[in-house]
Amino acid sequence: MLSQIIVSLSNSFHLLKRLWLPSLCAALLAMMPLAIRAQENVDQPSATATAPEKQGGALFKISRGEGSSAHVTYLFGTIHVGKADFFPLAPEVMQALSESSKVAVEIDPTDARMMDLVQKYALYPSSQALTDDISPSLYRNITTLLEKYHVPFDAAAPIWRMKPWLLATQLGLYDYQTNGFTEEDGVDNYLIAFAKAQHKPIVSLERIVDQLSLLGDMSIPDQVKFLQDSVDILQDTSRANMSLELTTLWRQGDLDGLQKLLQEMTNDGTFSGAFVQKALLDGRNPVLADGIEKMLAANVTSFAGIGTLHLVGANSVQMLLQQRGYTVQRVY
Repeated sequence: MLSQIIVSLSNSFHLLKRLWLPSLCAALLAMMPLAIRAQENVDQPSATATAPEKQGGALFKISRGEGSSAHVTYLFGTIHVGKADFFPLAPEVMQALSESSKVAVEIDPTDARMMDLVQKYALYPSSQALTDDISPSLYRNITTLLEKYHVPFDAAAPIWRMKPWLLATQLGLYDYQTNGFTEEDGVDNYLIAFAKAQHKPIVSLERIVDQLSLLGDMSIPDQVKFLQDSVDILQDTSRANMSLELTTLWRQGDLDGLQKLLQEMTNDGTFSGAFVQKALLDGRNPVLADGIEKMLAANVTSFAGIGTLHLVGANSVQMLLQQRGYTVQRVY
C-alpha cells in the first residue's frame, strides 16, 4: 500500500496549486505508454506531419557565438499533465529534439534517492497522520472532495499519511483526472521517453532534494494553510476552472495570456498564491537558468524542457539568460 502512495505522490508532486509545482515526473509505470509512442515517432518521422497547426507550448532558441563555434539550447515550455492528442509535439519541437545531443528536464524521476527523500519530506511517520493537524471543518471538506473523486478515506487509507502540502497536490491531480488529463500524458514524461528511445542522455537542471524541501521544510501550520487554499479553490467552480484554462493557454502557446492568468492567481491574497510566486517561480528561475547555461557551455546543441510558467514574466528563465548575454529567439 505504501509503495502505491509513493508512486502516486511522485507522479503528482508537480501539480501543486494546479500546475505550478516542480516536475517530479511520473515513475516508470506512467512512462510506459509514452515510451512506446516516442519510439513510434523515432521509427516514423513523418508522423509529425499529422500534428495540428498549433500543438502546444512555446519554444525558444538560446544561443551564443556564431558559425561553427555557436552553442544552442532549445528551451521548451512543458505542461505536467496532458492528453493523448498532445502528441506528437509540434514539428518544430520534434526537429529541435532530434537535433539535440542531450535532453534536460527539471528533475530526473528515476533518481535512486527519490523514495528516501519522499519519506522525509512528504509523508508522516507511521505514528502520525494528517488528521492530527487539521481542523474538523477542513477534514469534512477534504472528505467531501475525496468522495467526489471516488478515493477511499477511511482511517487506514494511505491518503492520511500524506503531509498537507502533498495532499494539496494530490487533490489537484484528482480534479485534473476528472477532466480527462493525466500525469502519464504529461509533456515532461514524453520528452524523457523520446530521449530514451533515441539513446540521448537525460540530465536534471535541479536537485530532487531542493524541490522537495521547498515545501517539505515549511512548518505544518503553513502547510495546512496551503492545503486549505487548495481545498477552497477546488470547491469554487470559477476558480477551479481558471486552472483548467492554463491547459488551454498552453495549447495555444499564449505566454501573454498565461502571464495575465498567473498574475491573477498569485495576487489573490492567499498564502499559497504568494508562496508560489516567490519561492516556486522567482526563487527557482535563476537555478534553472544556471543549469541551462552549464548545458550550453558543454554541448553544441541541446534541449531543455521546463514548466511553461517559468517562461512568463520579467523574471522568466529566457529573460534571465538574455540578461546574461545570450541571444534569445522564439521559434515556435
